[in-house]
Amino acid sequence: MINVLFGGNYKVFDGLLLALLSMAKHTKESLNIYVLTADVTELNPEYKPITEENIKQIEQILQAKNPENKITLIKLGNEFNDWIKSSKNKLNSYTPFAFLRLFAQNIDALPDKIIYLDCDVMLKGDIKELFNIDISNYEMGVVKDRYGRFFISPTYFNSGVLLLNLNRIRQTNLFERVKEMCLTKKMKMPDQTALNHLCEKVLYLPRRFNEQGDLKKNTVVQHFSMRFNIFPYLHGINIKPWHVDRVHKERKNFAYDDIYEEYFDIKGEPDKKAKLKTKKR
Repeated sequence: MINVLFGGNYKVFDGLLLALLSMAKHTKESLNIYVLTADVTELNPEYKPITEENIKQIEQILQAKNPENKITLIKLGNEFNDWIKSSKNKLNSYTPFAFLRLFAQNIDALPDKIIYLDCDVMLKGDIKELFNIDISNYEMGVVKDRYGRFFISPTYFNSGVLLLNLNRIRQTNLFERVKEMCLTKKMKMPDQTALNHLCEKVLYLPRRFNEQGDLKKNTVVQHFSMRFNIFPYLHGINIKPWHVDRVHKERKNFAYDDIYEEYFDIKGEPDKKAKLKTKKR
Protein backbone atom coordinates (compact mmCIF):
# COMPACT_ATOMS: atom_id res chain seq x y z
CA MET A 1 0.00 0.00 0.00
CA ILE A 2 1.36 3.40 -1.04
CA ASN A 3 0.76 6.26 1.41
CA VAL A 4 0.13 9.73 -0.02
CA LEU A 5 -0.73 13.00 1.72
CA PHE A 6 -2.48 16.09 0.32
CA GLY A 7 -3.77 19.23 1.98
CA GLY A 8 -6.04 22.15 1.16
CA ASN A 9 -9.48 23.72 1.24
CA TYR A 10 -12.55 23.11 -0.91
CA LYS A 11 -11.01 25.00 -3.84
CA VAL A 12 -8.39 22.28 -4.41
CA PHE A 13 -11.04 19.64 -5.18
CA ASP A 14 -10.41 19.75 -8.93
CA GLY A 15 -6.66 19.51 -8.48
CA LEU A 16 -6.99 16.67 -6.00
CA LEU A 17 -9.34 14.80 -8.32
CA LEU A 18 -7.04 15.19 -11.35
CA ALA A 19 -3.95 14.19 -9.38
CA LEU A 20 -5.64 11.04 -8.09
CA LEU A 21 -7.14 10.10 -11.46
CA SER A 22 -3.68 10.26 -13.00
CA MET A 23 -2.14 8.41 -10.06
CA ALA A 24 -4.69 5.60 -10.20
CA LYS A 25 -4.05 5.21 -13.92
CA HIS A 26 -0.35 4.53 -13.52
CA THR A 27 -0.26 2.75 -10.15
CA LYS A 28 -1.73 -0.72 -9.76
CA GLU A 29 -0.87 -1.16 -6.09
CA SER A 30 -3.46 0.04 -3.59
CA LEU A 31 -3.38 3.71 -2.65
CA ASN A 32 -3.77 4.93 0.91
CA ILE A 33 -4.62 8.62 0.56
CA TYR A 34 -4.85 11.16 3.39
CA VAL A 35 -6.22 14.68 2.92
CA LEU A 36 -5.63 17.39 5.53
CA THR A 37 -8.06 20.30 5.73
CA ALA A 38 -9.29 22.96 8.14
CA ASP A 39 -11.98 25.58 8.51
CA VAL A 40 -10.25 28.97 8.45
CA THR A 41 -13.29 31.06 7.48
CA GLU A 42 -12.56 33.29 10.47
CA LEU A 43 -9.69 34.72 8.40
CA ASN A 44 -11.46 34.62 5.03
CA PRO A 45 -14.97 33.40 4.08
CA GLU A 46 -13.37 31.56 1.14
CA TYR A 47 -11.22 29.41 3.43
CA LYS A 48 -13.78 26.63 3.74
CA PRO A 49 -12.64 23.04 4.29
CA ILE A 50 -12.83 20.08 1.96
CA THR A 51 -16.01 18.23 2.86
CA GLU A 52 -16.76 14.60 3.62
CA GLU A 53 -18.98 14.63 0.54
CA ASN A 54 -16.00 15.64 -1.61
CA ILE A 55 -13.99 12.77 -0.17
CA LYS A 56 -16.79 10.22 -0.59
CA GLN A 57 -17.12 11.18 -4.25
CA ILE A 58 -13.39 10.66 -4.82
CA GLU A 59 -13.44 7.42 -2.81
CA GLN A 60 -16.13 5.94 -5.06
CA ILE A 61 -14.06 6.82 -8.13
CA LEU A 62 -10.85 5.36 -6.68
CA GLN A 63 -12.47 2.17 -5.43
CA ALA A 64 -14.07 1.56 -8.84
CA LYS A 65 -10.49 1.31 -10.11
CA ASN A 66 -9.18 -0.73 -7.19
CA PRO A 67 -11.45 -1.78 -4.29
CA GLU A 68 -8.48 -1.61 -1.91
CA ASN A 69 -7.87 2.10 -2.54
CA LYS A 70 -8.64 4.25 0.51
CA ILE A 71 -8.96 7.97 1.17
CA THR A 72 -9.21 9.55 4.62
CA LEU A 73 -10.10 13.14 5.46
CA ILE A 74 -8.39 14.63 8.53
CA LYS A 75 -9.76 17.98 9.67
CA LEU A 76 -7.50 20.04 11.90
CA GLY A 77 -9.11 22.20 14.54
CA ASN A 78 -8.17 24.82 17.11
CA GLU A 79 -4.47 23.98 17.15
CA PHE A 80 -4.13 24.91 13.48
CA ASN A 81 -6.41 27.95 13.67
CA ASP A 82 -4.70 29.36 16.75
CA TRP A 83 -1.28 28.89 15.16
CA ILE A 84 -2.33 30.57 11.90
CA LYS A 85 -3.81 33.58 13.71
CA SER A 86 -0.54 34.05 15.61
CA SER A 87 1.78 33.56 12.64
CA LYS A 88 3.58 36.46 10.99
CA ASN A 89 2.94 34.63 7.71
CA LYS A 90 -0.84 34.27 7.98
CA LEU A 91 -1.19 36.74 5.11
CA ASN A 92 1.08 36.04 2.15
CA SER A 93 0.84 35.03 -1.51
CA TYR A 94 -0.23 31.51 -0.47
CA THR A 95 -3.29 30.38 1.45
CA PRO A 96 -2.92 29.16 5.06
CA PHE A 97 -3.54 25.62 3.80
CA ALA A 98 0.06 25.40 2.59
CA PHE A 99 0.97 25.04 6.28
CA LEU A 100 -1.25 22.01 6.91
CA ARG A 101 1.56 19.54 6.18
CA LEU A 102 3.62 20.99 9.04
CA PHE A 103 1.14 19.41 11.47
CA ALA A 104 1.74 15.92 10.06
CA GLN A 105 4.24 14.88 12.72
CA ASN A 106 1.56 15.34 15.40
CA ILE A 107 -1.06 13.18 13.66
CA ASP A 108 -0.75 9.64 14.98
CA ALA A 109 -2.98 8.27 12.22
CA LEU A 110 -0.38 9.05 9.57
CA PRO A 111 2.08 6.27 8.71
CA ASP A 112 5.82 6.71 9.25
CA LYS A 113 6.57 6.91 5.53
CA ILE A 114 4.36 8.98 3.25
CA ILE A 115 4.57 11.05 0.08
CA TYR A 116 3.37 14.64 0.37
CA LEU A 117 2.05 16.18 -2.86
CA ASP A 118 0.72 19.63 -3.66
CA CYS A 119 -2.66 19.56 -5.43
CA ASP A 120 -1.22 20.99 -8.65
CA VAL A 121 0.57 17.83 -9.79
CA MET A 122 -0.19 15.22 -12.42
CA LEU A 123 1.23 11.72 -12.53
CA LYS A 124 2.82 10.39 -15.72
CA GLY A 125 4.43 7.35 -14.12
CA ASP A 126 4.05 4.92 -11.22
CA ILE A 127 4.16 6.69 -7.84
CA LYS A 128 5.50 3.41 -6.46
CA GLU A 129 8.90 4.36 -7.91
CA LEU A 130 9.05 7.34 -5.57
CA PHE A 131 7.55 5.59 -2.55
CA ASN A 132 10.02 2.69 -2.73
CA ILE A 133 13.11 4.93 -2.39
CA ASP A 134 14.91 4.21 0.87
CA ILE A 135 14.96 7.29 3.10
CA SER A 136 15.42 5.48 6.41
CA ASN A 137 18.47 7.65 7.19
CA TYR A 138 16.91 10.92 6.04
CA GLU A 139 14.14 13.25 7.14
CA MET A 140 12.84 13.51 3.60
CA GLY A 141 13.55 12.98 -0.07
CA VAL A 142 13.38 16.17 -2.15
CA VAL A 143 13.95 17.59 -5.63
CA LYS A 144 15.82 20.84 -6.21
CA ASP A 145 13.72 23.88 -7.07
CA ARG A 146 13.75 24.90 -10.72
CA TYR A 147 14.62 28.53 -9.97
CA GLY A 148 15.76 28.50 -6.36
CA ARG A 149 18.80 26.32 -7.08
CA PHE A 150 20.16 29.16 -9.22
CA PHE A 151 18.96 32.27 -7.41
CA ILE A 152 18.84 31.21 -3.74
CA SER A 153 21.16 28.26 -3.11
CA PRO A 154 22.51 25.30 -5.12
CA THR A 155 20.85 22.99 -2.58
CA TYR A 156 17.50 24.81 -2.41
CA PHE A 157 14.65 22.33 -2.87
CA ASN A 158 11.00 22.58 -3.86
CA SER A 159 8.47 21.55 -1.22
CA GLY A 160 5.62 20.56 -3.55
CA VAL A 161 6.73 16.92 -3.63
CA LEU A 162 8.25 15.46 -0.47
CA LEU A 163 8.97 11.84 0.44
CA LEU A 164 8.58 12.07 4.21
CA ASN A 165 10.13 9.94 6.92
CA LEU A 166 7.75 11.00 9.69
CA ASN A 167 9.45 8.72 12.17
CA ARG A 168 12.72 10.62 11.84
CA ILE A 169 10.93 13.97 11.59
CA ARG A 170 9.32 13.25 14.94
CA GLN A 171 12.72 12.43 16.39
CA THR A 172 14.31 15.66 15.14
CA ASN A 173 11.14 17.68 15.80
CA LEU A 174 11.64 19.22 12.35
CA PHE A 175 8.09 20.35 11.63
CA GLU A 176 7.70 21.94 15.06
CA ARG A 177 10.88 23.92 14.48
CA VAL A 178 9.63 24.93 11.02
CA LYS A 179 6.33 26.04 12.54
CA GLU A 180 8.17 28.14 15.09
CA MET A 181 10.19 29.86 12.36
CA CYS A 182 7.02 30.52 10.33
CA LEU A 183 5.36 31.85 13.47
CA THR A 184 8.01 34.45 14.23
CA LYS A 185 9.77 35.37 10.95
CA LYS A 186 8.08 36.95 7.94
CA MET A 187 9.15 35.18 4.71
CA LYS A 188 8.25 35.28 1.01
CA MET A 189 7.82 31.49 0.68
CA PRO A 190 7.48 30.73 4.38
CA ASP A 191 7.26 26.99 4.92
CA GLN A 192 9.46 26.12 1.92
CA THR A 193 12.12 28.58 3.09
CA ALA A 194 11.95 27.29 6.65
CA LEU A 195 12.18 23.66 5.52
CA ASN A 196 15.28 24.48 3.47
CA HIS A 197 16.81 26.30 6.42
CA LEU A 198 16.07 23.73 9.13
CA CYS A 199 16.02 20.30 7.48
CA GLU A 200 19.23 18.59 8.59
CA LYS A 201 19.40 15.54 6.36
CA VAL A 202 17.71 15.30 2.97
CA LEU A 203 18.12 12.91 0.07
CA TYR A 204 18.18 14.73 -3.26
CA LEU A 205 16.12 12.88 -5.86
CA PRO A 206 16.08 13.03 -9.67
CA ARG A 207 13.92 15.81 -11.11
CA ARG A 208 11.59 13.27 -12.75
CA PHE A 209 9.93 12.95 -9.34
CA ASN A 210 9.11 16.68 -9.29
CA GLU A 211 9.38 17.96 -12.85
CA GLN A 212 8.66 21.67 -12.66
CA GLY A 213 9.33 22.27 -16.36
CA ASP A 214 8.01 20.60 -19.47
CA LEU A 215 7.06 16.94 -19.41
CA LYS A 216 9.95 14.53 -20.10
CA LYS A 217 9.86 10.90 -21.25
CA ASN A 218 10.81 9.60 -17.79
CA THR A 219 8.71 12.03 -15.72
CA VAL A 220 6.84 10.43 -12.82
CA VAL A 221 5.39 13.57 -11.20
CA GLN A 222 4.84 16.79 -13.13
CA HIS A 223 4.41 19.78 -10.86
CA PHE A 224 2.52 22.73 -12.36
CA SER A 225 4.31 25.32 -10.25
CA MET A 226 4.82 28.99 -11.07
CA ARG A 227 6.89 29.73 -14.17
CA PHE A 228 8.60 32.95 -15.13
CA ASN A 229 9.01 34.57 -18.54
CA ILE A 230 11.38 37.44 -19.19
CA PHE A 231 9.66 38.79 -22.34
CA PRO A 232 8.27 41.36 -22.77
CA TYR A 233 9.05 41.84 -19.06
CA LEU A 234 9.70 39.51 -16.13
CA HIS A 235 6.37 38.03 -15.08
CA GLY A 236 4.98 34.88 -13.51
CA ILE A 237 2.78 32.39 -15.35
CA ASN A 238 0.64 30.21 -13.13
CA ILE A 239 -1.05 27.47 -15.18
CA LYS A 240 -2.62 24.67 -13.16
CA PRO A 241 -3.73 21.19 -14.34
CA TRP A 242 -7.41 22.19 -14.25
CA HIS A 243 -6.74 25.09 -16.65
CA VAL A 244 -7.17 22.61 -19.49
CA ASP A 245 -7.27 25.09 -22.38
CA ARG A 246 -4.12 26.81 -21.13
CA VAL A 247 -2.34 23.49 -20.58
CA HIS A 248 -3.01 22.81 -24.26
CA LYS A 249 -2.42 26.24 -25.76
CA GLU A 250 0.37 27.65 -23.62
CA ARG A 251 2.20 24.58 -22.39
CA LYS A 252 1.56 22.53 -25.53
CA ASN A 253 0.83 19.55 -23.30
CA PHE A 254 -1.70 16.98 -24.51
CA ALA A 255 -0.37 14.07 -22.48
CA TYR A 256 -3.24 14.06 -19.99
CA ASP A 257 -6.18 14.20 -22.39
CA ASP A 258 -7.44 10.75 -21.40
CA ILE A 259 -7.49 11.93 -17.78
CA TYR A 260 -9.26 15.12 -18.81
CA GLU A 261 -11.94 13.08 -20.61
CA GLU A 262 -12.68 11.18 -17.42
CA TYR A 263 -12.51 14.41 -15.41
CA PHE A 264 -15.11 16.11 -17.62
CA ASP A 265 -17.34 13.02 -17.41
CA ILE A 266 -17.22 13.22 -13.61
CA LYS A 267 -17.88 16.96 -13.66
CA GLY A 268 -20.82 16.50 -16.05
CA GLU A 269 -19.30 18.73 -18.73
CA PRO A 270 -19.72 16.83 -22.04
CA ASP A 271 -19.16 19.95 -24.17
CA LYS A 272 -15.68 20.44 -22.71
CA LYS A 273 -14.92 16.77 -23.22
CA ALA A 274 -15.96 17.03 -26.87
CA LYS A 275 -13.64 20.00 -27.43
CA LEU A 276 -10.54 18.23 -26.12
CA LYS A 277 -7.68 18.32 -28.56
CA THR A 278 -6.02 14.93 -28.46
CA LYS A 279 -3.04 15.85 -30.59
CA LYS A 280 -0.89 18.86 -31.29
CA ARG A 281 -2.40 21.04 -34.00
